[in-house]
Order: sequence, then C-alpha cells, then structure tokens
Amino acid sequence: MSDSLHNESINSRRSTFVSKPSRSTIRIVKDPNSTRLSLCNSTLFEDVKGFWNEECDDTIIELSKLSIADQTHEVTVLDNFNDTSNRIATAKDYVLRRCNQTEPLPFDECYPDSQLKNCHKIGEGVYGEVFLWRARDGRARVLKIIPIAGNLKVNGECQKDFHEIISEIVIAMELSALRAPIAEIERHFDEGKDVEALNLQAIENATDAFNEVLAVRCVYGSYPSRLLDLWDLYDECKGSENDNPAILPVDQQYIVLELANAGQDLESYQFNNAEQAHALFLQVAYGLAVAEEAYQFEHRDLHWGNILIAPTEQKWATFVIRGRVVRVGRAGVRGAIIDYSLSRVALRLAPGDSAALYNDLAADDSLFDALGDYQFTVYRLMRDKLGNDWKNFEPYTNILWLHYTVDKMITALRYKRTNTKIHKHYIDKLKGIKSRILDYGSAAQFVLTDNEL
Repeated sequence: MSDSLHNESINSRRSTFVSKPSRSTIRIVKDPNSTRLSLCNSTLFEDVKGFWNEECDDTIIELSKLSIADQTHEVTVLDNFNDTSNRIATAKDYVLRRCNQTEPLPFDECYPDSQLKNCHKIGEGVYGEVFLWRARDGRARVLKIIPIAGNLKVNGECQKDFHEIISEIVIAMELSALRAPIAEIERHFDEGKDVEALNLQAIENATDAFNEVLAVRCVYGSYPSRLLDLWDLYDECKGSENDNPAILPVDQQYIVLELANAGQDLESYQFNNAEQAHALFLQVAYGLAVAEEAYQFEHRDLHWGNILIAPTEQKWATFVIRGRVVRVGRAGVRGAIIDYSLSRVALRLAPGDSAALYNDLAADDSLFDALGDYQFTVYRLMRDKLGNDWKNFEPYTNILWLHYTVDKMITALRYKRTNTKIHKHYIDKLKGIKSRILDYGSAAQFVLTDNEL
C-alpha cells in the first residue's frame, strides 16, 4: 500500500498550513439556540451529563480550569461537575468513558509488537505520529498516536491535557456515528426497492462522509519497539521533523485514535477528470449539510489536506437530510472529511437543552496573520462573520470552505485527461458553483435549494 495514503497532512506539506493553536481553550457552554437539533446517538446525553447539571445552567464551563495533576490525585476546581456515580468527574474521567475504559491500559498489551508486523509510518504532525496498520481482521486502519498529559515538551510544544483532547474525540465519534443507518439504506436500494418502501423511522440525518472512527484508546507505557523501528525507517527515508518518540518516559500516557484508511488528501490525489472532482464536491457539501442539521456543525478548517479521497466501485453516496433520502453519484471516488481540531458542534443534553463544544480561537492571532493562499483568507473571513465569538453557530463558515474547495478544484487539482468534453463540461459546472455558492447561508440551504446541482 502506498506511503501516500494518510489521514493527516504529511511531513512534506506540514509547513503549508497554519499550525493549530497549541493551548487554546476548549469550552462547553449552554447553547440557547437548539432548534432543529437532531442527534443520532442516544447515548450522548448520558456521556455528557457528567459535565453538566442544573446548577450550571448559566455558567460557562471552561474545561481548561480542570486541574490535571498526577493520575492518582486528579481533581477539579468545579465541584458541581459530577458524573453518574456521584463522584467528582474530571476531563480524564470523561475521556476514559468515551474510550469505554475505567483507567489507561498498557500500551504493549493493546498493541503488542507481534500484532504490528503489517504496519508502517505514513505521516506526522505536531500532535504526534500516524501509522498505517493492517490488523488481524485484515482491515487497514490508521493509528493516530498522541502523547497526552505529560510534562515533557514534544515536537517543541507542550503536550495536550485531557481537557484539550475532548473536543476532537467527541466530534470525531459523533460524526462517525452518523454513518450507522447508511448500510441498511443502501442494502434496501441494492435489493431493487424504491424509496417509498423505505422505513426511515426516527432517522432525520445520516451520512458516511466523515472518517470512520474504529476505536479510541487511552494507553500508557513505553512506545512499542516495533513502532520505534518504523519511526527510524521513516526518518531515514523521508526525514522527520518530529522528536523521536523514544525520548518519552516509560509512564507516558497516549490517546490512540484508530481510524478507517480513507485514502489520499485532495492536494495529492490525481483525478481522471473534473467529473470526479464535481462528484467529490457534492459528497463533501451534502456531508456538511447533514452535520449542520444533526449537530449544528462547523468544520472551520476544511483545507485540502482535510478532505481524503479513495477510489471506489460504489455507484452512489447516500445521505439522509431532514428525513429525506438523497443519492449522489460517486463517479469512482469516495470522499471523507477529517480533522476536527478547530470544529464546533452542539450536543443535546436534555429535551430543549444543548451545549456548544468548540475551540475558542479569539486569542490566537497567529491563525489569522498568514498571507498568500486563499486558505488564510478564509480564517479571517470566518472571524469577521462570527465577530470573533466562536461559540456561536454560523454555518456560513462551511460555505466559505466549500467556496475554497471548489476554487481549488478549478485552479489547482491534478487531472489525467483535461482535453475531453466531459472534463470541460464539469469544469464549467464547478465554475458555476463557485459563482453562486457564496449567496447561500449554509451548506444545507445550498444542497436543498440550489436548482443547478
């Protein structure tokens, strides 16, 4: 399998993009705007209520106030954060609950060297390392390994604490869960049944346009020797900008995200022609629209390193939006949206209540200072649209990133066959989208009301 397959922007292009704010505040705040919010995961309220109760209704809960001390004496300064067992809950408790664990597991027990034979390093970032691994079930998956809650700086940055990883874990898992009904719906169509015979029951919104989360684990211990050997090989062949993980202590804690291998990023992928790019654009647009409806989702960082593409023989991409099934031709490509480190969602807490989970970028001037690529302009346009108040739901930010994406498809992507009529036809269609998409207020409004899609 090619080393170009990855789920992050790899080493050679890491400097292309603005680095993420390293110590920005992750907040959960009460969100009064909970209309049209429909969540597919019924366990979400149970998961989050350990960080919310009636006494917190008008309180901004800053997870950065959680005191992450040593793992046996962890406390919180917010006494009214209680979990379902009525003991004081911390950000670490919440992360462990999301991992279906009660305590971190030994690294070498979860990932013994004997099971890492079919594995190689494919990328890296300031956060940590990315490996492609074929597990015992034969399925290729991506391991994103993030050192956490340690005192040693890694790759020149302080390690994230547990409260700083919550948003990425929660958003990744909830967006992945939107895919749950899709397989059954597609089986229905494969059997030749029509949409009228489809019983959607309570399904309001569904999509498989977001990268699938296969598992999330919290582990501790020495970095596996097999992965260290693979790190050395990557460094020898390609050169690494990261610190060797061998420097990390034997009691280091990590978050390991196991993700489906979703292919190459948009910058790297070579399309047959613009018909495939157009099909990919519609998959991304409908995916964002579904997530807006389900979670009041904004990606806020959808540059071309965060859209992955893989070849597929599947003819149709299936979406459910506002209870209605929509099918979009794949044209031989399957898209997947990744990386939610700057994203915003609203979580349902109880009937009529929701909370906004977001990354507060108001104090991170460096994100808005870069010049050159249109990507950097989009950050500033988002800030202006939101009035630098990042808790608010403003789906126009998704429109800005869709405009950026269609611009890249017209001006910067690589195509094999550019002189064909079909290529020129779909370039014209992409130009038409670019000319009108900024007139829409959200991805949902765009896909549901644009008459030329």
